[in-house]
Amino acid sequence: MIPTQRSQPSGFSISLPVELTKAGPKRVSHTLKTHNLSAKRVLMNCPSFPIEIGQEVEYFVSLPTDPSGAPVRLRCLGHVVHRDPALDLFDVSIERHEFVSDKTLLRRAS
Repeated sequence: MIPTQRSQPSGFSISLPVELTKAGPKRVSHTLKTHNLSAKRVLMNCPSFPIEIGQEVEYFVSLPTDPSGAPVRLRCLGHVVHRDPALDLFDVSIERHEFVSDKTLLRRAS
């Protein structure tokens, strides 16, 4: 089992696709994978660029499709709370979240 942040041993070991879309003030587009997911935090592999503890992030966790077959993603806003360069992992908080489908994202873009 991959260790999570020391103060939070709970969560589910699960590998889901994540799209990191904002790191600090910068818009980015990096595809990552979760390693552990809890109600308040997500442990995932580090992006290919430097990311610092305390940095604000926006990311989308892709969930298994709903019964209609439509993809559903969890849009999250939070901060980097822990980084483990030796394991190439970082832990981010879930401070705000919303469930979005591709239809929701298309409406926002227009």
